[in-house]
Amino acid sequence: MITSGRSGNRFEGGDLVVASLKALGVRQIFSVSGGPLNSIYSACAAQALPLHHARHEAGACFMAEAISRITAIPGVVAVTLGPGVTNTVTPALVARMAGTPLLIIGAQANTGAFDRGAGMSADHIPIMAPVTKFAARVLQTERIPEYIEIAFRKMWAGTPGPVFLEIPVNVLAAPAVEGHLPSFAHAWPGLSQRDRDVLRAAIAGARRPLLLIGDDVRWDPPQHLKKIVEQLHVPFASLRLARGAIEETHPQCIGPGYIPCNKTLRRGLQEADLVILLGHHFEFDLEFGRSVGQATRVMQCVVDPANLGRNRKADFGAVASPGAFVDMVADIRAEGLDRVWVDGLAQAWRTERAGQCAASNEGDPLHPVAAIDAVLAALPDDATLVCSHGNVDFWVDARVQLKHPNRYLRAGQSGALGAEVPYGIGARFAHPDRPVVVFVGDGGIGYHAIELETAVRYNRPVIIVVLDDRKWGAIALPQRMAYGGEFEMDLPMRDWPKVAQGLGGGGAHARTKQEIAAAIRDALASSFPAIVQIPVRSVLSPYMAHISQ
Repeated sequence: MITSGRSGNRFEGGDLVVASLKALGVRQIFSVSGGPLNSIYSACAAQALPLHHARHEAGACFMAEAISRITAIPGVVAVTLGPGVTNTVTPALVARMAGTPLLIIGAQANTGAFDRGAGMSADHIPIMAPVTKFAARVLQTERIPEYIEIAFRKMWAGTPGPVFLEIPVNVLAAPAVEGHLPSFAHAWPGLSQRDRDVLRAAIAGARRPLLLIGDDVRWDPPQHLKKIVEQLHVPFASLRLARGAIEETHPQCIGPGYIPCNKTLRRGLQEADLVILLGHHFEFDLEFGRSVGQATRVMQCVVDPANLGRNRKADFGAVASPGAFVDMVADIRAEGLDRVWVDGLAQAWRTERAGQCAASNEGDPLHPVAAIDAVLAALPDDATLVCSHGNVDFWVDARVQLKHPNRYLRAGQSGALGAEVPYGIGARFAHPDRPVVVFVGDGGIGYHAIELETAVRYNRPVIIVVLDDRKWGAIALPQRMAYGGEFEMDLPMRDWPKVAQGLGGGGAHARTKQEIAAAIRDALASSFPAIVQIPVRSVLSPYMAHISQ
């Protein structure tokens, strides 16, 4: 928390950092206390840029990335040198694989001590370059605004992603002169007339079109996407960052764009005569295009040329923004549409989803689906949901039905555990009045549960739902199938609500749907972070069943 401003008329490198970030729209900085960053900290106070200190650099980084995902304003984290920087490697990798903008500012020793073995000093650039889009060192104080502008341009070029700037302590603390500040406005690519003609003709002639709404829609959200979907009467599924771009209770929704947990999507990709891949490429969640039928044509529209035709050739392709694509199809009608197929596919998803629920009888402990549904039923429509990457994610993904965009954070692109709790806290920093619920397993909670203290300190209450099957379930169940046993997979049940209480929050244990509903209501009414621990059965998810075949 900011306690004081700069004394006198002192203005230095840290002030240039903060002024530059504010000029580019940044609204807050995350950090973990590090002496070489004092110039930035003091400048935050002097220039009224909120500064939030987490308990671990990875936690701070995940919080900053959550800001990017929810607000589309790049998150910023400032960390000290050496281990402070290396603790950001995993979050940087997550942001790189997710395609989310993130600026990591790393401190460095005094330039006069370079190559002399200064305490904590390390060669950061070779460490950060492989997990970022751009990694550079700033050696002149007056060039700080220039490098920050370059970093933003690199961050947004093509597929968004993380960037890294190293600034030595004497460069940050050197006197500076107020002057030119960076400016940056991202320009999204449009469609050529030739591309418009080809794409329009393909859509107009489709009988069984299927729309996949991808990540680019998060960064360039088309105003009339829902109108176009209804006008064309096309079934749709949303991927990753685009979930909720159209409410997933819509009658033409066929579930998440996540093949391993969605049999209906697999069927649709086989039977469609045209798959429209808007703002995405055929990556792991889409099985690299392997599920697309042999006779199915693919239309792909992406902002990054590197993703055009990636993993599966597009029959019709264009480098353009989602907004340009939606404008292009504004007056198209699919005259030969097979409405029976479209409506049947959407009904198949509703039947599939209902079947998941019917298969999860009450029992003790609860089936994961029963526990998840009980939590969701107790939440307001505007809640932000955060999910793990593990057995919890594999159940949650098919159960949530997003009614708003930018309300679902999942670190699944990289397969990383640990982002869940910091994501939830970051989401509450982005929108302090919006409820946030984090689903995590008894494995994932162990990474950054300590950040609940950060949530308490800054009055950012989040609800952490721990689905506890007392093992590393995502690994244990396939391991048992393949090798006839489990090897060091058990996790004894621990009292996670007590952990929350020890950190200044609250919590409850819940075993039934009624107890879950009461615990969630109590947590929503509280002004403190809370952990709700729910014992669940260790059962194989549709995701693991599919990929283990």
